[in-house]
Amino acid sequence: MQLKQLEIDQHTPENTDAAHAVHLAVQAAAKAAKALNTKSGRADSDSSCGGAPTYPNAKPKNFADSRKTKYNKDTKKREPVTFKVGDSIEFKCESGFSVDGSKDGETTFKTECAKHGYYKPDGVCVKASKCGALPSIPHATTTGKVVSGNVEFACVQGYSLDGEKVVEGGMGKNRFFKIECVEFSGEYEKFKGECKPFAFVPTTEVVQMYNKVSEVLFIVSCKGSLKTQFGKGKKPGMDKVCSTFGDSAGDCSGLVSTIKSDFESKLEARKTHDDKMKKEKDWFEEKDPKRPNIDKEATKFCTDLWKLLELPS
Repeated sequence: MQLKQLEIDQHTPENTDAAHAVHLAVQAAAKAAKALNTKSGRADSDSSCGGAPTYPNAKPKNFADSRKTKYNKDTKKREPVTFKVGDSIEFKCESGFSVDGSKDGETTFKTECAKHGYYKPDGVCVKASKCGALPSIPHATTTGKVVSGNVEFACVQGYSLDGEKVVEGGMGKNRFFKIECVEFSGEYEKFKGECKPFAFVPTTEVVQMYNKVSEVLFIVSCKGSLKTQFGKGKKPGMDKVCSTFGDSAGDCSGLVSTIKSDFESKLEARKTHDDKMKKEKDWFEEKDPKRPNIDKEATKFCTDLWKLLELPS
């Protein structure tokens, strides 16, 4: 499971406190889910970002970093090339591209495997222009896209062109803008707009937004792990789940005991059902709607478990 911290305007003291509280809850949720996910064979996204990412007009400077697999001398097998939190990969721009858009500009940048399993680059590669280095625009950065001499920029997180919140997954009309290279003058046009900070979001609303989004992520991951174990006919394997719950460890242990009991009774009921079907029909369907499953119990367990983790608003 991968839980990402809610992006909050860090320029207000109240929201900074909320961000810290959110961060602590994310850590607790991630650790609890890790105990579940490890049992079902899922990767621990808190410690690895996976293979090298891809960026437009750039490739890893070190060829070994771009490879999908490598030979492990200890196991004598080929294994996936992955990078853990804190690792950095240096990228080199393709010919005709630079980090700042100038012909003689820097041609390398780095990306780091950040906390919670995602890469964070410190630059992009832009096609070299007659206008030279890109202009510096407050609270904005280039996306690396150039169309007919127009360089695309984007307001950084927490800012937008109209001071309103950027809709995630939308067209980004209030975040993206273009700057034209005027060839006859050899200079970029002046940006007449402004990247403005979002309106203040009260701490209570921030927490409610976090709880709503993260509850869905946590429950989906939690249920998926339990259903995987049940499908394999194994125990839920959650002995270490409650170690991250602090004062709520007792309540957590009670929930774990209940789901373990549910597993035993449901697995026994499923075995009885399957044996009966085999005896009567000499076959059975795993998708038989009458075949006992753990769905209802898993939903209740994961929902109640989240209640112990969510932030009070």
